[in-house]
Amino acid sequence: MKIPIITGQTASGKTDLAQKIIERYLDLVVISIDSRKLYKYMDIGTAKPKFPYRNHYKMIDLIEPNEVYNVGLYFKNAQIEIKKALENNKKVLLEGGTILYLKAIIEGLSIFPEPPLDVIEYIKSKKTEELYSELLKLDKERAIEIHPNDRFRIERSLIVVLTANMPYKDACREFYKKPDFEYEVYILEIENRALYRNIENRVKNMLNEGLLDEINFLIKKYSKDAVGLKKTIDYFEFIDYFEGKISLEDAIRRTIADTKEFARRQKRFLKQVQGKRLNSDAILRNIRFST
Repeated sequence: MKIPIITGQTASGKTDLAQKIIERYLDLVVISIDSRKLYKYMDIGTAKPKFPYRNHYKMIDLIEPNEVYNVGLYFKNAQIEIKKALENNKKVLLEGGTILYLKAIIEGLSIFPEPPLDVIEYIKSKKTEELYSELLKLDKERAIEIHPNDRFRIERSLIVVLTANMPYKDACREFYKKPDFEYEVYILEIENRALYRNIENRVKNMLNEGLLDEINFLIKKYSKDAVGLKKTIDYFEFIDYFEGKISLEDAIRRTIADTKEFARRQKRFLKQVQGKRLNSDAILRNIRFST
């Protein structure tokens, strides 16, 4: 039997649904598919499950907010946790909506060799136009897929080409790792009006629960430039407030607007995902586990 995944837009009710399932199956292990919940101490703004439900979760609270984590590490470690749970005769559920992680779990991932330090130093020393020109020479097919000003993708592609000593697409095939498991995907459906209302209420509830105190603690402990703060909705919007650049009301409006836009991006991606599109009650009726 396939392992179930519950995914959907932010604030659609995924975590609440997972908690209801935990209440039915006390031997359940939940693997989080959320790049923000990986960070320690970032609890309120990432809407982590409350205790005792959190005791059932894996792939949360793994790293400090100033540490970097990537999809390759997630793909590897999530599958280790799934295997461990199944070996211990536990039921397993995956829950979350980080698009890159979800895609890797379902489709697999190309995990490239670690690039030599001299390759990294060489690329960092060059201008974007120089790197793009070199990518054109080494792998024209890949280069023409990228905008000449998109330094991130140019760097990433050139690192792969130079490290693997082959074109980018060949390297993707060479180093592709398929998933160790098969999944049944449940996409939690919710109307836009209800979703947007949930987003607005969630931001207000986070503030009532102490989000500002949490952010203030994180800024003091890790600085405002910590990668977890800078890249996480519900956190980075408030940094300008703490620096006195905007009002609290503006920070709240910005957070709600950013969250709604993120939800729209998730919806566009989820249209491409093969799965059962059901509401919360229907998922509860249909979900099945293998042990």
